[in-house]
Amino acid sequence: MENWQLKQTSNINQMLRIKESLDAIDMISMKNLLVIKHKYHIADDIMFPDPACLAFFTSFEQNHLKKLEEEKKLSLVAVDIFEGDMKFYIYCNDTQSCIYDCISYLKSNSLYPVDFEVYNKDDFKTYNKLLAI
Repeated sequence: MENWQLKQTSNINQMLRIKESLDAIDMISMKNLLVIKHKYHIADDIMFPDPACLAFFTSFEQNHLKKLEEEKKLSLVAVDIFEGDMKFYIYCNDTQSCIYDCISYLKSNSLYPVDFEVYNKDDFKTYNKLLAI
């Protein structure tokens, strides 16, 4: 079962959720990091996304990414929501295939455009930095 923790950060406007334990096999095979970034419209004083935006990306995570994780195509390790940016940190073996798998869902709603950042051979360095926050 997946264990997630909310990390305490130095900024009250940040919500950083990190998977506490990772599958050792995933850590060996999934060396590349894909960061999916969405710039959302700031809906209130604490700079949190509006409910429709949260609903869309929660659905993306729970209905799409979870299925791809079960198929061992990727491993979602963190979600960071901070002052207009929502980021999904995903480790995978084949970043191009992972991007195509994610686009298939993300293009279903043009209100929420995303950008992709690829870090080849990250080897969970970014994940470890997030854990250290």
